[in-house]
Amino acid sequence: MSESNNSITVTGHGAVQTAPDFFTINIGIEASQPTVRDAYSQAGEALNAVNAKLQTLGVDRTAISSSTLDVRVDSRWQEGVGTVVTGYTVSSTLSVSLRYDLGAQDIVAAVIDVGNNNVRLNGMSPVVSDPSAAQDKARAAAWADARRAAEVYAQLAGRTLGTVEKVHEGNIPSGGPRPMMARAAMAMDSSMAIEPGQSDVSIAVQITWLLS
Repeated sequence: MSESNNSITVTGHGAVQTAPDFFTINIGIEASQPTVRDAYSQAGEALNAVNAKLQTLGVDRTAISSSTLDVRVDSRWQEGVGTVVTGYTVSSTLSVSLRYDLGAQDIVAAVIDVGNNNVRLNGMSPVVSDPSAAQDKARAAAWADARRAAEVYAQLAGRTLGTVEKVHEGNIPSGGPRPMMARAAMAMDSSMAIEPGQSDVSIAVQITWLLS
């Protein structure tokens, strides 16, 4: 709380929960071979197989994107010789957006299966595609939180709140809930069903009131 020129400034926080409607998975492709050409070829085959499988399962091409491509030299230390190159590893990643209500767990399982040992699932990030309604509720909660605190401080100072002079919406400080993101709950049964769980949508607002 800051007070100057007959005004008071308070920061309010608001958070609501909403169910994400889709999530993004990060798929890693990796292949190691004695030569760069062979490693690249093997990684390419796995990548093409994953892409083909995704499209066979009805995933739109616009939901699939390649994000990285890396070539690493593999080596070992040999006494009397020094560093010896033993091969090359080519890696790439795919980001795929999937809806929870379109058999997502079957798609994930099929993708990992088709790529064999060259494919791994690096992680998943649930996302709320349109968080505007939840954000508006969080804004209302943040406003109410700020006003409650401002009224307490004004009363302690023997004053009353007047009109609003300034409003600034900011990010929640590091360590708080992240907007539109949350961990998905995965039911640990034989089918590995992927459940959306709940995502926190958080807003911070700084409001300055004139004091009467």
